[in-house]
Amino acid sequence: FLPGATLADNRKVLIGAGYEEAEIDAALSKSYDSPLFAGKPATADLEGYIYGETYSFGTDTSVEAILERVFDEFYSVVEENNLVASYQARGLSLYEGITLASIIQREASQKGDDMPQIAQVFYSRLSLGMPLGSDVTYQYIADKTGVARDPNLDSPYNTRRYAGLPPGPIASPGEKALVAAANPAKGNYLYFLSGDDNITYFGRTLDDHEANIKNHCQEKCKIL
Repeated sequence: FLPGATLADNRKVLIGAGYEEAEIDAALSKSYDSPLFAGKPATADLEGYIYGETYSFGTDTSVEAILERVFDEFYSVVEENNLVASYQARGLSLYEGITLASIIQREASQKGDDMPQIAQVFYSRLSLGMPLGSDVTYQYIADKTGVARDPNLDSPYNTRRYAGLPPGPIASPGEKALVAAANPAKGNYLYFLSGDDNITYFGRTLDDHEANIKNHCQEKCKIL
């Protein structure tokens, strides 16, 4: 399983490992008892909870047992980094912290060294009541529901249209993203983009952001 993967991606991994779709879907729809799920609505699926790591299992291991092992691994990362208290200090439940971390994961560069600054942008926007404005959120829900990607898509997952966090995670965050959501960098940036060179550029004002688009994002910024 990979950091940044969606539940649909994880399902494909299990199918590729030889498991029957019926067993996979039954395991993914089951309710699990773990402190990892604190704050998770009963109606929410397991999006965001299949922790990205390499695991070894015997061929007779059930999907349910695999998932329980994955959840244990995820919660050990939560405990090692004191995430529950760190998120709480920032006004977030564990579920909300995982949700924010999942957006950071999908927005960040492959190296992930920009994650703390991206977290700073999102916290600054939240504090000001600004929409997060994250394209990966509407892209996620469009792909999940099988509709065209549209920045104006009317969904609570579209953080261009709706302020605050989306209803739940959009992918599985890795440890770097989880920690960044707990410990954002200092700064007063309100904008960022991933340039055509895959470097993340930050801006304090809309003018800064538009200059970054002009100078660094001629191709990627056209992609819906």
